[in-house]
Amino acid sequence: MTRKVKGILLRVGPTIHEEKVLTILTEQMGCITVFAKSGRKKTQYDQFYYGEWVLYETGGGNFLLNSFSLEEPFHGLKERMEDTFLAGYFAQIVLHFCKGEPRETGILLPLLLNGLYLLGKGRASLLVKGVFELKTMQLMGYCPSLAPCAHPGGHFALEDGSILCDACALPRKTLPLSATTVAAMAHILNHPAAKAYSFSIPHEEQVLLSKLTEAFLLYHLDFKSSALEMWKTIYEG
Repeated sequence: MTRKVKGILLRVGPTIHEEKVLTILTEQMGCITVFAKSGRKKTQYDQFYYGEWVLYETGGGNFLLNSFSLEEPFHGLKERMEDTFLAGYFAQIVLHFCKGEPRETGILLPLLLNGLYLLGKGRASLLVKGVFELKTMQLMGYCPSLAPCAHPGGHFALEDGSILCDACALPRKTLPLSATTVAAMAHILNHPAAKAYSFSIPHEEQVLLSKLTEAFLLYHLDFKSSALEMWKTIYEG
């Protein structure tokens, strides 16, 4: 059976039996594994290529690549090394969730596409990173509550994402936050993927937001990212 799907190529794996192993994120089926003849020109499919994939589904449930129509290559990501690694970090996050129920990850496609587009257009990488991390966690079932305790507070609890005062924060693992970062996180959580990136905050607040969202993600996931470490080396350097 032949089917057409829109999707973005997250990973090009090794060659097995003269076929490349491609991991593609689609909205309908989530992450899927596709086998492509290794003799095809490399320019036909590269990481972060988005477009229409024409697949042949075998009787055993495997997908073979018939053809690919490129719609967006995201060439802008390759103009700055830090954007290349940050995009790679996003891909590694999605691939981490693909280890579970693959269909659930399809909801991440619009968020990823918007994030990669904005990076390629030069949008502040800290802001894009913070939005992608927090919105991904929400969509995958790890939504911070942002619920305050009984007193005004400036501490973000990594366990449940609540906002705590000094006294309540003492026995918990927390990070400091500001009113601006609380408002930014509320915007991200309360808007769909298409609108989640549509705000701006000062650079120092972007730094704080990025630290909070990254810490929240790493606290809840058994996940390490080589691309994140490389991005930090370049960005902080």
